[in-house]
Amino acid sequence: MGLYNFQKRFVPFLLSGEKTHTIRAKRANPDKPGNTLHLYTGLRQKGARLLMRVSCVKVEEVEICEVQHATRSGVVPHFTVQIDGVYLDESDKEALARRDGFSNFAEMVKFWKEPTNRLPFEGHIIHWKKP
Repeated sequence: MGLYNFQKRFVPFLLSGEKTHTIRAKRANPDKPGNTLHLYTGLRQKGARLLMRVSCVKVEEVEICEVQHATRSGVVPHFTVQIDGVYLDESDKEALARRDGFSNFAEMVKFWKEPTNRLPFEGHIIHWKKP
């Protein structure tokens, strides 16, 4: 049984069906296709709200890393994303970010880097279809 909490900023994307997955750290007992996912906001707080119950349709391994590239003008960060061992190109990274509730990949990277750097990250992408 997957119990997932979402920040308030993601609620409109969840309810509209634009956000179709969540990226989470690996769990001892990860969800798998067919499991019911319980999507909340404000979990473990007064006023917690169940947003929806959905069926898990797919789980993928994900790795997000920051790689430093040396250029003539200095070192430039580059961010890589692998899903099930396959590197995403720039357009696929943009699509991933939009499906995860961000306006673009740069906004998604900022989320992972601030206020504390959580990269490199290894975890799962848990997918669902809105009922």
